[in-house]
Amino acid sequence: MTLPRITLILPIIIANGILCAQDIVPAAGIHQEESEYWSKEWTKDHYYDEKGAETPSSYIADPVKELQAKVLGWHPYWAASSAYQKYDYSVLSHIAYFSYEVDTATGGYSTIRGWESTPIIDYAHQRGTKVLLTVTNFGTSRNTALLSDTVKQKHLLETLIPLLKSRNADGVNFDLENVALSQKSNLVSFMQRAVSEINAEMPSAEISMATPAVDWSGSWDLKNLSEVCDYLIIMGYNYYWSGSSTAGPVAPLLNETYNVSRSVNTYLDAGVAPGKLMLGVPWYGYDWPVEDDSRKSKTTGTGTARTLAVAESIALIHSRTFDGLTKVPWVSYMLSSAWRQLWFDDSQSLLMKYDYSLSKALAGIGIWALSYEGTVAGAWSSLKEAFLSTIPVKSAITRIFPNPLSYYAQIEYDVASLSDITLKICDMNGRVMEVLEEGSREPGRYTVDLDASHYGQGVYICVLNSGKTSSSRKIVIIKQ
Repeated sequence: MTLPRITLILPIIIANGILCAQDIVPAAGIHQEESEYWSKEWTKDHYYDEKGAETPSSYIADPVKELQAKVLGWHPYWAASSAYQKYDYSVLSHIAYFSYEVDTATGGYSTIRGWESTPIIDYAHQRGTKVLLTVTNFGTSRNTALLSDTVKQKHLLETLIPLLKSRNADGVNFDLENVALSQKSNLVSFMQRAVSEINAEMPSAEISMATPAVDWSGSWDLKNLSEVCDYLIIMGYNYYWSGSSTAGPVAPLLNETYNVSRSVNTYLDAGVAPGKLMLGVPWYGYDWPVEDDSRKSKTTGTGTARTLAVAESIALIHSRTFDGLTKVPWVSYMLSSAWRQLWFDDSQSLLMKYDYSLSKALAGIGIWALSYEGTVAGAWSSLKEAFLSTIPVKSAITRIFPNPLSYYAQIEYDVASLSDITLKICDMNGRVMEVLEEGSREPGRYTVDLDASHYGQGVYICVLNSGKTSSSRKIVIIKQ
C-alpha cells in the first residue's frame, strides 16, 4: 500500500555533535518544506479558481463570533479548490492565505499564488472571518538579501499594499524563516517600517509574524517584535522533524528537551505580553521508517509528513497509543514487512494545547494548516469546545430535571454578568419555602441540587433573581 504524503523532506544540519535528537537543527521548518515541495508540483499552469461572485470584495459582514480567543488558520494555495467551503467559519476568526513569495532580487514577488483570484477572501468575509495575506521568505541568504537592503524592502511594501487593498484584506502575516544573527536589528527595523507604511494606507490592518518555536540562531528580538506587531504566532511544531534520528512527537506539550510549554514560557520570559502571543498548532504529523515497535524507535530513513486526515486513517487501522509524557498520540505499524512509527496531534492532544493557550491567557492559536483536517469532525469540534464562548447571553433558569419530580431534581441556571443572585423555591402564594443559593456569582452556568423530600405534593415556583433581572419556572411535585 502506498500512503499519500504532503511533502518531500529535506536533509538536516547536525549542530556541534549534540546527541539529543531534538538538539539537531532542522534545515527547514514545515512551512518551508511544504512550500518548496508544492512549488515544484504546482506550476503556473495550475488552475486557480475565479474570484467568487457571491458578493463584491469590498463587502465585509461582521457577525459577532463568541470566541474566547483568536483562531487563525493558514490556508495553503495547494489545498483542494473546494476545501475552503468546508471550513467551520463559526470558529475561525482569521485565515492567513499562503502565500506571497518574495523575489529577493527585487523585493517584489515571484508569485502570489492566486491571491488576485481566490474566492476564499469574499467567502470568509461574508462569514465574518478576517483574511490576511502571508508573505514568505525562506533561507538565511534570502532573508539577508531582503533585510539588509532598504530599497528592496521599499519595493516589497509598494507591491504588497496595493495587493492588500485590491482584495480588501484585513492585514499581513510575515513568515520569514532562518534569519541570520547579523540581521537581528534589521528584522526589527523592517517590521517597524512595514507596520508604519501599511497602517498609513490601511489603519485597521493587522500585522503579525510567524516566529520560531526555538530561536536556534538568537536572531529574534522577541520583545521588540511583539511591541511592533499586533501579535506573534509561535510555530509550535516540528520539534521532531523529517530528519530526526528517532521518531517522536511533532509538538510535545511537556517533557522532551524542547516542548510547547517551554517555547511559550521562553517568549513570556523574554517580555512578550500574553495578549501579543498566539500558539501555532499542527494539523499534521510525521511518519518515519524505524527499527522496531518500541516508543521513539531509531529511524532508518527520512520521515514523511502526514495530514491530520491521513494520520487519523492510519490510527483507525492500527493501534493508537496516547503518550502520557508528551500528551501526544503515536502509532506503530508494519508496512511491507518494515516497521513505521507515526506521531501526530489528534482532537484529544489538540484540545489540551488549546486549553493550555487559554490557561496562559494567550491571544489565541494558529493552525498549520487548514484543509489538512479532511473529513475529521474532531478537528472542528475540539476548537468549538475550547474557544466558543460559554458566557450566557442572559441570566435565567435553563433547566429543571426531572420535572415533574417526586423527591430530587437538579436546577441549572445561567448568570450573564457578575452579580449577586438568589435562587429560591416559593409556593403559589409567593411564600419563600427555601433559599437554595445566594451570593455573588461570576458569569457562567451553575447547577444546584433540590431535595424536595420534605415538600408536599403540588405546584411550586423556582425563582432566580440576578441583579435587576428575574427568571422563574414552575416545579411540579408528585408524591407516589
